[in-house]
Parts: sequence; structure tokens; C-alpha cells
Amino acid sequence: HELFGEAGVTPRDLDDIVVGLGPGGFTGIRIGIATALGLGQALAIPVHGASTLEALALGIALGDGSGEAAGDVPGAPARGEDTLVIPVIDARRGQVFAAAYRVSPTGDFQEVVAPAAWDPDALAMALAPIGACAVAGDGADLVPLPPEARRAHALADRISPVRLVQRVRARAGRPVAPEYLRLPDAEENRLRRLREEAPA
Repeated sequence: HELFGEAGVTPRDLDDIVVGLGPGGFTGIRIGIATALGLGQALAIPVHGASTLEALALGIALGDGSGEAAGDVPGAPARGEDTLVIPVIDARRGQVFAAAYRVSPTGDFQEVVAPAAWDPDALAMALAPIGACAVAGDGADLVPLPPEARRAHALADRISPVRLVQRVRARAGRPVAPEYLRLPDAEENRLRRLREEAPA
């Protein structure tokens, strides 16, 4: 209610709901999706899922939707060009969540490297043959980037809601389900114990 009040709208003013699918914290993702689906059902409006990595990539490539283009920000892609974008999120445990997308000036996405949990050095090796790219996100500093990579931290948190809604509407029908990209800690610990206890 506080958020609606700050925005000056009511739930009945909503046309769509967009919820983050992850990657990110397991509990937060589950709660967010459950809340969004419940609101969508109560309001009889569609609920769309958005990958955190895709949302970051969109913000890096296309700017924040306020009139300032990505090309106006140091380290960001030039105006009017297809952009190779690498969103990187700190995944803890010495890993990062990352993917690579080629994004056109109109927002068309082509997946170049599938979203995954990476060791930073392995991601750097995967990026080496890609060449020039724009990298942003709270995990970017953890990756030893090749010389051709440009850091675009200024755009990492500037995701345009309008651009994002356009993107997810174009992909209507995508399952609204968590995209964890790796097992929860408890499950990894359980599997490790099973391996250790298994007979040689």
C-alpha cells in the first residue's frame, strides 16, 4: 500500500504485473513470484516474468528511458549500434551469474552466452573471444575482463520499466517460474554429504 501511495496509483490502475524470476536470493525470488501471481489473480490481469540478467542487459544497452540514451553515459555503447552486453551479478560463494546478449537499438535480443553460474576466471575465458562488449552489474568487478570489454556501471541499476514491460509483453506465455541457475546451499550440502558417504 505504501508503494502504491508513493506512486499515486491504486492496484486497479495496473494493466500488467512484471516480477523478477532471478537469478538471485532463493527466498526472495519465491516470495516475489508468489506475491505477483496472487495479485494478478486477484486483479484479473496478466503476470509476466523477467530475468534479472535480461533486465540488466536492457538497461545497459538502451538507457533508462528518461531521454538519456545509453550512448550518453561513459563506458556505455554508442548510439545506433548493436551492442554485446554482459550483465554480471555477484552470486556469492566465489561465483557470478552472467550471460551475454546482442541487443539491437530497437531492443531485439539475441542470446550469445546462456545464463549460468560462473567462476569469474571461467567467465573471463568465455568472454575473451567475444571481443568488444559492455559489462555491468554488481559482479562486474569480480571478473578479470579482457581489454576490449567496457565497464558500464553507470547503467547497472537504471532499468527502464517501460522498456521492460515492452520486452516481456513480446514474450507473453513465458512460464512465471524461478530461474535459480544453481542449487540452493542446503541441496548442494546434501548432495555433497551423499557423495562423501557413498562407498568407494
